[in-house]
Amino acid sequence: MRYFLTLCIAFHFFQGFSQADSTKLKFDLSLRYRYEAWNGMNAKNYGDDSYTAIGEINDNLLYQRVIAGFIAEFSEKLTLAAHLQDSRAFGWSLRNSRYPDLFNIKAPETSSPYYRMNPQEEYFEIYDCFAEYRNILPNLTLKAGRQKIFYGDYHMLGPGDWGNTGRWTWDAVKISYKKDENFVELFAGGTKIHDPGKLSVPFMQTEFWGGGLYAHLGISSFLKAEPFYVFKAAGSADYMNTLKINRHWAGFRVFNNDFHSFIFDGLLVKEFGNENGKRISSYGFFLKAGYQFHTIPLKPLLSIRESYASGGKKSDAKIHTYDPAFGAGDKFYGWMNITTWSNLDDREIVLELFPIKNIWIEIKCNRFYIPVPDDVVLLSTMKLTAGQHHLGDEFDIFIRYQANKKWQFTGAFGYFIIGDVEPINGLEPKDTKWFALQVLFVL
Repeated sequence: MRYFLTLCIAFHFFQGFSQADSTKLKFDLSLRYRYEAWNGMNAKNYGDDSYTAIGEINDNLLYQRVIAGFIAEFSEKLTLAAHLQDSRAFGWSLRNSRYPDLFNIKAPETSSPYYRMNPQEEYFEIYDCFAEYRNILPNLTLKAGRQKIFYGDYHMLGPGDWGNTGRWTWDAVKISYKKDENFVELFAGGTKIHDPGKLSVPFMQTEFWGGGLYAHLGISSFLKAEPFYVFKAAGSADYMNTLKINRHWAGFRVFNNDFHSFIFDGLLVKEFGNENGKRISSYGFFLKAGYQFHTIPLKPLLSIRESYASGGKKSDAKIHTYDPAFGAGDKFYGWMNITTWSNLDDREIVLELFPIKNIWIEIKCNRFYIPVPDDVVLLSTMKLTAGQHHLGDEFDIFIRYQANKKWQFTGAFGYFIIGDVEPINGLEPKDTKWFALQVLFVL
């Protein structure tokens, strides 16, 4: 409560300052609360409710995320912005106070060195802190500091915003050239860690160094294209700085979201480089085809999707397991976060409905296969039966209502039907389910 009161006091202070000269300073505030009820799993444990298990598999918890700060417009060209983020998870069985080392990233069978990547808890952290200078030259913009960097459909670079701490936040320099709908952006920097016990100072204690190029080209009314190149190297955080990572991705996306009611989207990416002495040769692709019925009630959009990422064995001479770079997770591969775009064959049927202007409903079914199941253990307990590839099927309903500019309401339900998975702690694994209700207030 004291943190909330502090933010309220700061809000009134900056609001008064802003009203004195509203053209120069704007204070803003984002409050997000999400209740989640889990039955049968959590982020580190599928189906094991023994006394030695990690956390509770029937969690009932409340996420709180507060983002507050200011945007200062010094001229038509120069903007400065700074925000704090406070992320908490009340009632979470995996909370930092109970498992302080659970989200440590370190070498197997060691206790240190390590860095921490907690997906739900981070206290009084710097959310962003950047300067942006527009039209240095015509259509050219420079942005430097802590910021979110994401493009296209989030496959390659996404904000990771569904997680309470936000998976990907960059300390970077970005140069943008934009003319009409076309743009080219170059960026380089590092991605921050998420440690509830540490303040992450920009450009210090990075998980990865990285960068790349992303472009959007309106080739014609029929075709939009987005070529890209991304690289990733080991950051400066403890343990990560002992690794040798040199990963590169090159590819392109082509799409049209409404060509005479037809929809198509395709992305192809090749990954190469080396890591810890092994060469990398992997790939991924995404395909989507659909049709929207504009003339009937609810304007249904029916599509089929395929997300594929190559896999390999740890004993292979080369690394064939695709790494999803800095991309989003749950948006494509099930809202229950059981899989990621790595060693994955995900086949989807998706129905989207638009009953009124500000409501979007998504109903989808994912069928998950693991191309190379050797050495794969998901959520600490899920291992496929020898010779099998079918992990399971997930059914999701996602509803979002944008009431107005300030209020947004989201509801979601997920049900996972177990596939060919070995017994867990001596018992046959069961299906699991999840429910979420979220309220977002933006000022």
